[in-house]
Amino acid sequence: MLFSKRNNQKEIEIFPYDNTLPDRLRKQIYHLLVDVYQIETGHGYNTSSNALYRLNQPMLFAEVRQYICAEHGLLDFSDAPGCGSDPSNSIQSCIMFLLDCKESDWVVDMIELLFKIAVDYRLAGPKTIETLNMRFRENGVGLEFVEDQFIKIDSTLLHMEAIKPALLLMHNAQFAGPLDEYLEAHGQYRDGDNKAAITSAAKAFESTMKTICQANGWSTGKGTAAALIQTLFDNAFLPSYYQTQLTSLRATLDGLPTVRNNNTGHGQGATIVNTPDYLTQYALNLAGANITFLIKIYNESQK
Repeated sequence: MLFSKRNNQKEIEIFPYDNTLPDRLRKQIYHLLVDVYQIETGHGYNTSSNALYRLNQPMLFAEVRQYICAEHGLLDFSDAPGCGSDPSNSIQSCIMFLLDCKESDWVVDMIELLFKIAVDYRLAGPKTIETLNMRFRENGVGLEFVEDQFIKIDSTLLHMEAIKPALLLMHNAQFAGPLDEYLEAHGQYRDGDNKAAITSAAKAFESTMKTICQANGWSTGKGTAAALIQTLFDNAFLPSYYQTQLTSLRATLDGLPTVRNNNTGHGQGATIVNTPDYLTQYALNLAGANITFLIKIYNESQK
């Protein structure tokens, strides 16, 4: 990761999407499209492209332009807010629309179409899509390209039911440590450092348990996740009517440290171990769900 990214951790809400796309993100996607469609840029936005011979590049971009115009009631891209003109060259026209159009949802429509076509024609594989999603994450924009379309991360059930409640509950002086670690985990995920994100998520979970144990005057043992979980069970932290669910609940609580230990907690050996996005998302969601569950029980016990 570049120094400038390591040294510029953004303190923003996790993955907000408010119908705006930063200029930086637009330019990063421009470079990605140039690479995917092999657009020559020696003199700005060139008209030629050397992608697969099956594709007529100008015609493809012209069809995308026509589709966007038809769907949004535009005569051409010069009607779009912020554009002002519409070059006759379709590739240049789409590039200018990407960079200048003020209706961000329309720009997302075009990005979605171009990457869907790229995937269909095998111009873009999983690595390219991973890069695309990474660009959105590192700019704090809550969109992810999944199954040929963008979804809003902040509208998914797990995000609403696990991540945000955990953040709200940790906005308390007692849980300042876990909050810092959990925000750090999301920042690391946004920057593409999946291994560090899982480690920080597990730390936030452990810190939450440690805070609860210390507040109640209970021993934290060795301070490991296993020891902290054992302390919570030994001290009947959970209401007695949960006893029948203890086995499955404990397996759930044990899940996060297991993910961390198996993927990031120990040396990786001679072979580089890549941690996929879906595993990192699982760790973040699991941490959020566990933290929310524990703090709610703690708050209830203080009444």
